[in-house]
Amino acid sequence: MPGLISVKDCISQASMEIGIAQRPITTAVASADQDIVQMLALLSAVADEVLLEQPYKVSLGDGVWVVDVDENPKPQGITSDSDLIAFDSRLAIDGVKYRFLKAKGLEFGEEMRDFLSRLNKLGARANAVVLDLELDEGRIT
Repeated sequence: MPGLISVKDCISQASMEIGIAQRPITTAVASADQDIVQMLALLSAVADEVLLEQPYKVSLGDGVWVVDVDENPKPQGITSDSDLIAFDSRLAIDGVKYRFLKAKGLEFGEEMRDFLSRLNKLGARANAVVLDLELDEGRIT
């Protein structure tokens, strides 16, 4: 699974991009910071939405979206900062940003657009079918 991001790195990146952190966070799972705890909880909501769409509806159809560092599935969910998110890293970061801003009652339109646009592009890429008209045996030339 290329391009996997750890839970800690995802939350850290999202928090820096929206401006609630100035530097990478040290921990996400056992954080005392309420914003980090909320982002961690919202990551599950992002995963729930992502798992309903292609390509993840098929590739992660068992509903397990967290793997350990050896890429073994973790059906129990996030238990460690080093756990990896099994879907696109940028999609995870954008989803956490949009959900966090929405939960805080702040403007989230651009972040939501970024998330949905990436989700749609990944789905379109997975569903793309290439037609080779030269291979059509019934075609009259």
